[in-house]
Amino acid sequence: MPQHPALALTLESIARLELPGGIRSPRLTEPGWERWHRVRRKLGWADLIALVHQDLAEAFPYPFDLDRWHRHPLEHLSEDQAEQLVISVSTPPQDEAPGFLRRAARTLGLPAGGALSDLPRIQAAQRALELPGAGGRMAFALAQAHSDLSFHDHFDFVADTDAERVMVGLAAVEARAGSPTILTGAALRDRVAKGHRWDRVYALNGHPAATSLARDLDLEVRWA
Repeated sequence: MPQHPALALTLESIARLELPGGIRSPRLTEPGWERWHRVRRKLGWADLIALVHQDLAEAFPYPFDLDRWHRHPLEHLSEDQAEQLVISVSTPPQDEAPGFLRRAARTLGLPAGGALSDLPRIQAAQRALELPGAGGRMAFALAQAHSDLSFHDHFDFVADTDAERVMVGLAAVEARAGSPTILTGAALRDRVAKGHRWDRVYALNGHPAATSLARDLDLEVRWA
């Protein structure tokens, strides 16, 4: 596992966008980082990491707006660590999105399993809730399987930790989605207490926060 796993994954996500056919011109994946060396002057590798995230933060606030993280990932990052992170993603694995997201979940300590291909779908006029632990993978699978479903228009997400929010953001990037609606567990409890309901609730087995919310709020959950 990398020393800064969440940051390593967001960098890999950016590098994936720079692969042939992607939406970004090479910066992290440019051979020898020639353009960076031409313009960097006194800037360091941590500055490059900050810049490539900043460039994408408007399109994908989760996971690339580092100011949204509870603990800013560059706060205690040394120059040597920053350089090694850039080097590590300069040739990212070219796995398909589901494989990348499973690997990301595993790296972040989140559930990486689940029979996602068997999930019951929602209708285009409905909205679903994904409980903590799934990290956007269930919504991603459903949106990819059904062309009339959108990752950000049809799903809300519950996440209380940076790892879970980063994971939802990584799934949003792979889906090329808009900014997802992410609720805290406390916000979910408040909404349910006020009578808010979703047409369907999804969750992965084995995540304590999802199990607790489902029990406490008497949610009818489709588990995977």
